[in-house]
Amino acid sequence: MSFWSGLAAAGVAIALAFVAFGQPVWGYERADAQTQETWTFSAFVASQIVVNTSSGVTTWRNYSYDQLAGLPPGRMQPHVAKVFGDFQQLMILALIAAAGGLGAAAISKWKKLRGLYAGLAFLAPSALILYAIFTIAFALPGAAAQDVSANIREFTGNLRTVTGSLEEGWGPQIGWYLPIGCGLAFAWASSDFWHLRPQRKAMPAKTDVTVRRIAPAAPQPPPPPPDVEPAPIETPEPQIEEVFVIGSNGLLIKHMARSLMTDKDRDVVGSMISAISSFVREAFTERDGEVHEVSLGDHRFVMCNEAGLVVAVLVTSGQTEDIVHRLKHLLVVLRDRYGDRLATWQGEPIEGIEDELGALWNPYHLPPPPVS
Repeated sequence: MSFWSGLAAAGVAIALAFVAFGQPVWGYERADAQTQETWTFSAFVASQIVVNTSSGVTTWRNYSYDQLAGLPPGRMQPHVAKVFGDFQQLMILALIAAAGGLGAAAISKWKKLRGLYAGLAFLAPSALILYAIFTIAFALPGAAAQDVSANIREFTGNLRTVTGSLEEGWGPQIGWYLPIGCGLAFAWASSDFWHLRPQRKAMPAKTDVTVRRIAPAAPQPPPPPPDVEPAPIETPEPQIEEVFVIGSNGLLIKHMARSLMTDKDRDVVGSMISAISSFVREAFTERDGEVHEVSLGDHRFVMCNEAGLVVAVLVTSGQTEDIVHRLKHLLVVLRDRYGDRLATWQGEPIEGIEDELGALWNPYHLPPPPVS
């Protein structure tokens, strides 16, 4: 369901309505030994063709429905004229409602509103057209029986006398079927617009943030040898799930994840990015080289700053102190290889930066960065 599919359905419906206006809706034909008479009724005009089979003379006449109702006795058809006059009015009202639906659709798209009003506006021409079509099917046989031929009892049929000197036939024509498709197309457009919802910018969820500064690990003197050497305790390797590179202007330059994310994960990461960017603009106001750990609910971020460039990683397990050297080393590498491009970054892609960030997932500790 989309704005464009609903607009296309409405366009098809309007085109069908205009084509249907010029097509005959219902027809009647009568033939005897001397003449053949044919009546066709469209939305605006009733046409009569009379062929004299003896002389070969053909006569054409067109009547508006006002004229048809006012013909001399024996030729007037007031009841049929009323049925098609009502059909004509309903079709015109349907097109006016369709124009209103197009206007409501344009406003909904421009103002990013719900498509409810456009859906209701397109539902109106659908109801009017289908009502007009089925009204003709039920009302026309009785009207035609009074004005055209007393033999007409149903919407479609034919009759031949026993002697074979008189034949009659009547029934719907293409102008009766086209409005059915028109009404269904308007219903389709209405259903498309009815379900449209305005797109609103997702707001990051409120999260409690705690910040603590990680002091550089001081070298510890080796412990005295114990009498009995205990079994070594292995420190779990830090598990890095996400890595972010943020410029000095607070914009996210690059984001990489350890695995593919679902839509729900993307929403969570979007909230994290918003919180990190806000924190970066306020926290790193002191000298370069500082390392911070940020807790966002159950998530832990470790962030390192160097000359306004920030690398932040999301850690789910292990000791965060063990990845400080990796971050400092990565910052030196990024500044060395992409310094000028990162300082003036405005959204253009940076080729090769994925390889540098991918080194964070290698299962070894990089050496400390060189002291500049």
